[in-house]
Amino acid sequence: MKSLRNIKLILGFDGMAYHGWQIQADQPSVQGALSAAIKRITGETPSLTGSGRTDAGTHARGLVANFLTHSQIAPRRMIQALNSSLPRDIRVLSARRVPLQFHARRDARSKVYRYQIYLGKVLPPHLAREHFHYPYPIDLEKMQEAARLFEGEHDFASFAAKCGQGGSSQADRAIPRNTVRRILACNLKQRGNRLLLTVEGNGFLQHMVRNMAGTLLEIGGGRITPDQLEKLFESRDRRKAGFAAPAHGLILLKVRY
Repeated sequence: MKSLRNIKLILGFDGMAYHGWQIQADQPSVQGALSAAIKRITGETPSLTGSGRTDAGTHARGLVANFLTHSQIAPRRMIQALNSSLPRDIRVLSARRVPLQFHARRDARSKVYRYQIYLGKVLPPHLAREHFHYPYPIDLEKMQEAARLFEGEHDFASFAAKCGQGGSSQADRAIPRNTVRRILACNLKQRGNRLLLTVEGNGFLQHMVRNMAGTLLEIGGGRITPDQLEKLFESRDRRKAGFAAPAHGLILLKVRY
């Protein structure tokens, strides 16, 4: 019998046509498209593991996945074969054999996300798929100061997908049990009319970076103060934070191991 191999893939994709990474019933997903391509190439139904879920409509330039296979196709040939079978908005950027114990999700030390905002009055069409258009006045310096407050270990319940306070309400029960995360770096830079929020952390709640981006824009517009931002970690109340910035501005840049 051919020896079992573990193949690590790095993927880039435009997520606008997909309901995120994870396979969902009756909805297109990146995992589903990639699994189907692997089956066509190897003849095997893969158990495909991703470095984490992504929201519907978000993008990636460095999502990591791995799968076990008895196929002896060389990784360099697998890149070409998979890309010839995948939709054009999903691409395998690299493939290599790794130890059998490697696990794309459990072994990840941190992930780096970027949220992209366009501040100009008119959004150029070629930027529309990966930028949230926000043509309103902002206080950039105040936003940059507030972005640094996210760094360190905090309870991010106020930035989770669901609302709720620290009680027993139905809304609160929708928040994950463990909402403490460590943000290693959070910085906001302006490049022309583009505003780039880059966040690296040991883990992220659903919609967390999008809610962070929306909250910073609320701070830039004077509707939330930096002091109120600090209190959000204690309040655990999503309703007190800013709006959720749209999914299409979010990109998973890199996963570190």
